[in-house]
Amino acid sequence: MKLYIKDIKPHPINSKIYTNTNIEDLEISIEENGLLEPIVVNKSNVIISGHRRLQSCKNLGLKQIDVRVKDFDDELIALVELNRYRSKTATELINEILILEDEYSKKIKRGRPKKGVLQNTIKGKSRDLISDELNISSSQIGKLLVIQKEDDSLITLIDEGVLTIGQAYIQISRMRKEREIRSNKEITILSTNNHRFHHKSSSDMFELEDSEVQLVFTSPPYWNKRKYSNEEGWLGNENTPEEYINNIINHFNDTHRVLNDKGSFFLNIGDTFKDGNLQNIPHRVVIGLQERGWLLRNTIIWSKNNPKPSSSKTNLTPSYEFIFHLTKSMKYYYEHTLTKLKTENHKYSYVGDRNIDIRLKTNTFLKRDGKNMGDFWDDEIVKTSVGNQNTNIKHPAMFPDEIVILPILQTTKPNDLVLDTFHGSGTTGRVSNQYGRRYVGYDLKVY
Repeated sequence: MKLYIKDIKPHPINSKIYTNTNIEDLEISIEENGLLEPIVVNKSNVIISGHRRLQSCKNLGLKQIDVRVKDFDDELIALVELNRYRSKTATELINEILILEDEYSKKIKRGRPKKGVLQNTIKGKSRDLISDELNISSSQIGKLLVIQKEDDSLITLIDEGVLTIGQAYIQISRMRKEREIRSNKEITILSTNNHRFHHKSSSDMFELEDSEVQLVFTSPPYWNKRKYSNEEGWLGNENTPEEYINNIINHFNDTHRVLNDKGSFFLNIGDTFKDGNLQNIPHRVVIGLQERGWLLRNTIIWSKNNPKPSSSKTNLTPSYEFIFHLTKSMKYYYEHTLTKLKTENHKYSYVGDRNIDIRLKTNTFLKRDGKNMGDFWDDEIVKTSVGNQNTNIKHPAMFPDEIVILPILQTTKPNDLVLDTFHGSGTTGRVSNQYGRRYVGYDLKVY
């Protein structure tokens, strides 16, 4: 049947769950093909399903619209159920979950004796019903609710495609762990003969002597990529890229103090879009470091083996990051690194013996054994070069550990001290110890 559009009323709850955005394509479809599916209303002409279709018809200037009148036992559950196949944001999913959780809890309580029934049992049963209704797992529902409760700003990042639900949940778990640790006023220091970790900021490393470090390999938080903490003052949470760049440059003042003149500083840092404009943060940071006295020896392009997919239809998927090699002077120690040559039939082959003694790699053998390694690193190039340099391990660790292995082999000797000012998951420390180097790491987080 048909009704006049002016006589149809939107459901008062719909706008609290959904947003009527991106209806231009729907308008085009209706204009070209007509309304393919009638909207669903109750006996009072209140919409249960079809708010976006009604708005599109209004925008097109239509006066009447096809409807199907139906009676429902529970209109709120029906409203969500009839939107089952709609494309939804994380915010809309959470709104649906909260509505259904409330409605199903009421139904479960009405349908069974209250005496002796535990509240968590009721909640568990409603969660299973919601999972079936929305066609998402109970664990995903639980994660969304935890994220929304702990830090709802992450829900916006999920909606924008910056984070997945899993990534946001990992951040929440880390933030919880940080709160537990930071409630203890004592600084946690884990220490062995060759491996030290300081649970604190690396902006002031008073535990280290001047010029004590031979190699710094680190990757600081990138700007505005994720919510690193609810607290103000954390690197990566700045309001503008300019604030972030200034903070990062200042943060490395003490790094300059603890690195010796023969040492090297490898900085891995990524870029960020703001209002659709790539901010060129890595190079702005390194220019600022040069102005503070650092020498830039190489800008290495790290071609990532499995870059994070991008849903953007207007630009390419970012598939590389920069690793800057900086030093304090031209006196720095550097072990010449060879990479593979092409054979006569143009097929690549590993250069030399993986077990070759690095001391035998003098200039006499350079032309025969390989060529100077370039500043573009991908999985195959790094594996081959690590194989050429390594004297003890026949099967190097899998990528991306090798990104750390190369700078260690190029710029340090056994028992030298390696520093990671943003310890993270500890890859730099693990690889350093594996190759007989001492290690010290700093981080406000514990992973």
